[in-house]
Formats: sequence, C-alpha cells, structure tokens
Amino acid sequence: MLDFFSGETFYELAGYAWNDMMKFASGVMLKNPTNGVYADTWTDVTNVYKTMNLLAGVLTTLFFLYGFCKECTDLHTEMTLDRTIKLFIRLVLVVNVVTFVFSWLPDFLKWARDLSSAILGTKKFGFYIDGAKIYENIQSTPWGNITVFLTSFLFFLFAAVCGFLIVMAVLKRFLKIFMIAPFCSVALSTLAAGGQLSQVGYSYIKTFFGYALEILLVAMAIILSTTFIQTVSIESESSIVILVQYCIKMASITSAVKGVEAVMQKAFNL
Repeated sequence: MLDFFSGETFYELAGYAWNDMMKFASGVMLKNPTNGVYADTWTDVTNVYKTMNLLAGVLTTLFFLYGFCKECTDLHTEMTLDRTIKLFIRLVLVVNVVTFVFSWLPDFLKWARDLSSAILGTKKFGFYIDGAKIYENIQSTPWGNITVFLTSFLFFLFAAVCGFLIVMAVLKRFLKIFMIAPFCSVALSTLAAGGQLSQVGYSYIKTFFGYALEILLVAMAIILSTTFIQTVSIESESSIVILVQYCIKMASITSAVKGVEAVMQKAFNL
C-alpha cells in the first residue's frame, strides 16, 4: 500500500505498459496480412474482391469503348492503324492485369515484409524502459519523493498513450491494405480508357505500394530508436530533467512511427 501511494507502482506499471506494447507492435509489424492469424480476414477480403471482380469485367469493356470512341472523335489526332493496334494492346494488358492482380498482392506484401526483416536484422523493437529503475533514479534526487508522488500517474498515462499510438500506427497499415485490396480490379480497369480517366488506376497503384512499403520506414524508425534515442542523455540531479528525458524518448519514437505515412508521401509521392 505504501508503494502505491509513493508512486512506485505507477512507474512500474508504466514500464510494463510501454514494453508490452512495443513487444506487441514488433510481433505484429512483420506478419503477412494474407496468411497466418490474418488468414480469415484475408478470406473476407477475397470474398469482397470476387464480387467487385464481376463489376471490373464489365467496367473494363466500358472504359475501353469510352477510350476508343474518344480517340476516334478527337479532331486533333488521326486514327491510324498503329494507334488502333496500341489501343488493343493496352486492352489486352489491362485485361490480364485485372484478371491476375489480386493473386499478385500477397507476393508484393510478402516482399515488403522480407525487406523489412532484412533491414531489422537481429535488432529488437528498440527502446524498452525499466519503470522501477526510473523510479529509483528520480526518487534519489533532491525533491525526488515529491516528484514521483505528483507525476507517477501522469507518467504511467503518458507511457500507455505513446505505446497505444505506436500499436495503432502499425495496425492501421493492415486495415488500410484490407480496405483497398478488394477494389484492385475495379480501380485498374480504368487503365483501359487511357487519358485522364486512367489516373484512377495509377493512383491506386501508388497508394497500394505506399501502404505495402510503409513497413520499411517503420523498420527504419525502429533502428533509429535503438541507436539515436539511446544517445540522448543529460546528466542532471534534477528529478524533473530525468523524468522529461524519458518522456522525450518515448514521444520521439512515437512521433517517428506515426510520421511514417507523411514521410512516404513527401519523399516518394506514395
């Protein structure tokens, strides 16, 4: 009971909460969304795809006719045999892509996971904290007893929220992939039209590969958290400074993982 009111319990719970969420995130991030524990979810995705694929077959034909008629009625271009052959070659390519693209998605996701595994190597999910040690470090400083008493619950809440945000950032990638995967054939059928309408298909391709390769930057964030964050150390006898150091480290890792999507968009336009 004395430990509870002294704040030691909340510091220990903060360490358990953060470390457990890091272990959960590291266990989830390198799983393949198409098999294993996600096999049932991918089955549901497949069922939706089958329905969408029926629509994609019709749309491919309609988009091709739209593109063909647009080319024929364009007064600025001459409809030659070469252009006609190119239109039908495009149709054949789009039909094959629409037919087989869903069966290719698991391979793309597996390649992204394997690349992430190669980047990580033997490294673990970076920065773990010892709540009991943090409590001792702060408690041994001047005014440390008052500091741990006043900040113990806030530190626990901060660690739990940061860990939760990292877990959600990792899980959100899976959800985004599951949400767009069934519509691959419908989106790519627009390529048969050519011109501005085909930008829908190109946008889908960029978006999917952005979600698939997002895990690579998450892996980079993990590596940086195990090296760069560990170098951040300020020697101080102030209990507040010691407490702020740990909060900054957890916040930095959380910000890096959550910012992966924005970095992917800015750096690769995905």
